Amino acid sequence: MVMAATPGTNHMPSTGRYLDQERVRKALGHAQELGAEYAEVRVMSLTESTVAMRDGVLERAIPGQELGMTLRVLADGAWGVHSTTDLASLNDQIESTTRLAKAVAARRSAKDRPVGLAEVPIIEDEQHWRSVLDVRHTELDVKMELMNDLYRGATGHDDVVSVRTGWSDEHLHTELMTTEGMDRVWSFQRSLIHGMVTARRDGEVVSYRTRHGGQGGLEVIQACDLVELGEQAQRAALRLLTAERAPSGKMPLIADRDLTGVYIHEALGHPCEADLVAAGDSCLDGKLGHQIGNEIVTVVDDPTMMGGYGAYPVDDEGVDTREKVLIKNGVLTEYLNHRETAHHFGVDPNGGARAQDGLHHPLVRMSNTMIQGGHHADMDELMEDIEYGVYACGTRGGQVDTGRGSFQFAAQEAWLIENGELTRPLKDVSVSGLTLQILKNVDGLTRDAMLASPGFCGKGQTVPVGDGGPVMRIREALVG
Repeated sequence: MVMAATPGTNHMPSTGRYLDQERVRKALGHAQELGAEYAEVRVMSLTESTVAMRDGVLERAIPGQELGMTLRVLADGAWGVHSTTDLASLNDQIESTTRLAKAVAARRSAKDRPVGLAEVPIIEDEQHWRSVLDVRHTELDVKMELMNDLYRGATGHDDVVSVRTGWSDEHLHTELMTTEGMDRVWSFQRSLIHGMVTARRDGEVVSYRTRHGGQGGLEVIQACDLVELGEQAQRAALRLLTAERAPSGKMPLIADRDLTGVYIHEALGHPCEADLVAAGDSCLDGKLGHQIGNEIVTVVDDPTMMGGYGAYPVDDEGVDTREKVLIKNGVLTEYLNHRETAHHFGVDPNGGARAQDGLHHPLVRMSNTMIQGGHHADMDELMEDIEYGVYACGTRGGQVDTGRGSFQFAAQEAWLIENGELTRPLKDVSVSGLTLQILKNVDGLTRDAMLASPGFCGKGQTVPVGDGGPVMRIREALVG
C-alpha cells in the first residue's frame, strides 16, 4: 500500500501527500535490485470543473477529480512504463515494468541508441503557486454570472443567432519520487472562460471564437472586462458577415499578437522540440548556432511567466523551470529538452518535460512561447509604407510539417491594407510558407509584446499553452 490519501477524502493535497514516501522508496529500491538504472513514481491529482451555457441557459456543469500514477523504469537503456489509477498496486507492478524495459532493450535495433538521462540537481521540496482566489471554492452561480457577462456583451443584435459560453478550471497537484533521491511536490491552478458567437444574414453564417484565461484562480477571470470581450466578439462576427474574400498571392502581411503567437508556436516551437530533432523530423536539425531569422527576432519559451496559460513551477521530471531563449537576434540558440534529449545532445535539461496528467509519460513540450518586442511604436508605423497587403488576426487552426518546415494557417478575420491604411474587412484568409524563409522575412515588430489568447497543444497528449508577442510585419508571405 503506497497511498496516503484518496480523492474521496477531505484531505487537501496542498497540505499533505498522496504517496507514502517510505513505501515508495522501498518499491523504487526493489526496481534497482532487479537491474533498473533509474525509476520514478509520479502522481498527479487533478481537481477540475467545466461549465457550458448556450444563449444564457445552462447546458451542463461537471465537477470532477482524477488521480493517476505513472511508474517509469529505465533498464538496459530502455523504458518500461506502467500507468494506473490504483496507487496501491505500485509494489505489484515493479517487477513486470522492469521486465518490460529489459524486453524492449533486447529488441532494440543496432542503429538505435540506448536511452540515457542527463544529470539534474536532486531536490526535496514543495512548491505551491497559490492563487489569490482559489478556484476550487468558486460556486457555480458565480461562474454562470461571469459567463453571462460575456453572453450579454456578445448578444443584442438581430444577426447574432447563437452565443455559446464555456468555463474550465483545474487545480493540479503533483508528487514525484525517484531512485536518485528526487522528492518533489508542486501545485498550481488554471482558469479559462471562452465564447463562440454565431451570426447569420441572407444565408451567410459565420462564427467567431474568443478566450480569456491563464495560470491562477478566480482572479484571472475577474480581471477581464467580460462584457467588452463579448462585444468585441460580436463586432468581429458581424464584420465577417460583410467581409470580402481574401486576395491571393505573395504580399506583405501584418499579424496581430494572436496570429504571431500561433505562428511562432507551430512553425518554430514544434521544430525546436528536441525529441523531434533527435528523430530527424525537424527542419532545425543541425542548425544550433546558425542565423535562421532576421536579427530583430528573439523568441523565448518561458514556463515561469506567471499568469500565462502554459506556466508551471516544476516540469514533470522534477526539473526547475526557466526561460529558454530559442532564438537570439535571429540565431538558433537552444532546443526544448527533457532529460533524455538533453543526454542525447550533451546539454543541460531546461525544464521542457510535460505530461497531460498522471496517466501519461512526459514529452518535450512548449509552455508560454512568444516573440519579444521590436522597435516600432505601433501598428500604424508598421503599415505606413505598405501599398497593398493584409492585416490578419487570430487563428482558426492550420497544419505544420516540422520536417519540411512548412506551415499553413487560417486567420479568424483580416483587413486589406491599401496605401498604409486598413480599408475593407476580409474573410477566409490563409497564410502559408516555409518557417526559415518567413523568419528571415520578418522586418517589423512593435515594442509591446505580450501573451495573447490561451490555447491548447496536441502532440499525442494535450496540454495548455500560452503564446503571443508583438504585432509582427512579414515583408512577403503567401496569402490565399
